[in-house]
Amino acid sequence: MRIRIDGTYAELAYTLNKIRTVLPVGSISPIRPRRKRPYTWRVFVNTAPNRDVSRWIA
Repeated sequence: MRIRIDGTYAELAYTLNKIRTVLPVGSISPIRPRRKRPYTWRVFVNTAPNRDVSRWIA
């Protein structure tokens, strides 16, 4: 799954920390500034398939 996150640098850092606690993260794109919006950045996060499937089986 590909997730797009827009926000200030602090919002990106907070959101990426929260996403890493819930989902396995495969890769993170370079943080790029958004045009026409000062102090706003965009990053894409690709989640990886969960490698430990057995723990989700009841």
